[in-house]
Amino acid sequence: MKKATIAILATLVLGLGAVFIFAQKGGMNRGGFGGRGFGGPGFERIAEKLKLSDEQKTEVRAILDDSRTRIKPLMETLRTNHDQIKDLGTDGVFDEARVQQIAAAQAETTKQLIIEKERTKAQLFAILTPEQRAEAVQMKEQMKERFKDKFKNRFGGKEEFDGTEK
Repeated sequence: MKKATIAILATLVLGLGAVFIFAQKGGMNRGGFGGRGFGGPGFERIAEKLKLSDEQKTEVRAILDDSRTRIKPLMETLRTNHDQIKDLGTDGVFDEARVQQIAAAQAETTKQLIIEKERTKAQLFAILTPEQRAEAVQMKEQMKERFKDKFKNRFGGKEEFDGTEK
């Protein structure tokens, strides 16, 4: 039972790590906000919809640059840990101590990434007016619905793959 729990935990941690790596490659490397670098069409579209002032745009860019600087070593740690664990067990030997060690490192790195994400989100929302905050929350909900629809379509409309947490 304990081994099964550890295996599930390790798989979960690696899965989360993969999500963060994908998110890093898919978002922040392109400049966040879905644009091609800061000032790209995605950033400008969001800035326009939120009616950000030039000063706010400058602050957002500075916050995201700072966050990227703090996230980069964490992402490297995730990749390194992933590389270390990917070949474990392929020789038919289960090294539980090593898997636990890597899983614990991944869990700690994932925790730090979540903390960084929330710190950045709070910093971004702090520079928005109450109206801009409300609009940002509404935009987030719209994006979540679009993602859920794409996810459903990808899996043939099956309800168990509706993109919501259970």
